[in-house]
Parts: sequence; C-alpha cells; structure tokens
Amino acid sequence: PGCFYIEGDNMKICIDPGHGGRDPGAVSGNVKEKDVNLAIAQKLQLKLHNKGYIVKMTREKDEDVSLYQRANTANNFKADIFISVHNNAFNNEITQGTEVLYFSGSLQGEKLACLVQIELVKRLKRPDRGIKSRSDLVVLRYTTMPAILVECAFLTNPVERKLLKTNSFQLLAAEGIAEGIDRYFREVE
Repeated sequence: PGCFYIEGDNMKICIDPGHGGRDPGAVSGNVKEKDVNLAIAQKLQLKLHNKGYIVKMTREKDEDVSLYQRANTANNFKADIFISVHNNAFNNEITQGTEVLYFSGSLQGEKLACLVQIELVKRLKRPDRGIKSRSDLVVLRYTTMPAILVECAFLTNPVERKLLKTNSFQLLAAEGIAEGIDRYFREVE
C-alpha cells in the first residue's frame, strides 16, 4: 500500500445540529430551526459514514447542549473538521439564500467554507450569499480544528421554508455539504 488518499480515510468529522431542547433557534410558520437542523445533520451523518468518515454528532436528538459543550465534543473527539448545521432567519421575508460562516483568520476554515458553499449552491439552487468570517461565534472560536457554520436557507422566507420541510431538499443540503467536505480533504493533502 502506497501513500495515497482514500475518500474518508480515517478522517474524523464532528457534526453539530444547531440549537435543540429549550432552544428552538429560528421559528417561522410552525417550523422550528432545531428540527430542520437535526434532520439535515442526520442525513449528512449517514452520507459521511457511508463514505468512510468517522463521524460524531454533538446531539443525536432534541436536547439541550451548550455552545461550549459542542466545541468541547469536537475538541475531545480530535475531529479533523467541525460542521455546524443551521438555517437562517431575518425580519424581512424576501431575504433568501445560502451562506457559510468560518472563523476569522482561519485559512483552512475559509477554504472549507468556500468549497461547501460552492457545492451547496450548486445543489440547492438558492441565491449565493457567499462566505463570511465571524470571530464572535463560540462553536467557531473555541474549536481547535477548521470549523464552519452552514446556513442552508432562510426559514423566514416562505419559499425556502417550504423547501426546508421536504426530505428531498434536506438530502440535497446534506449532499452539498458532504461533497464540499470531500473536495476539502482531496485538496488539502
């Protein structure tokens, strides 16, 4: 056996389904962000597992997990990358699209964010809001590996909310994130 990259080869990924328990995240039209986040994260977990990645979730069900616990889970797991799955909200319902956040100054985080954003937009066919650096988010700031926070779509936009409730759109989101991760590991070598 030579030294070549095999998809998923022992790479460890921590998936963080945002919110949960007493924290519903954004709520719009009877849809709670915490539920959509978990549904997408579970589909992503399965896709990554099937590709040979070692995957750990910060929560497996609807439960309270603090932001610091989420970062600690990833750090203790010694994850190679951290993916927090979210959906956006804004006080103007016409606002829509996909964006990915990364920790300011993290070049690997920025690269991961960029690749995931490209693959997500390609599949979800929602407006491309680009990638954004943030230094104030606990899960990006306190994780020790390249970390991103994915905002798949806007729950406050009626069109995107309707899409987010469907199994097919959730699967496309999981596929986009998984393909972005694959590209990251292929290109990081």
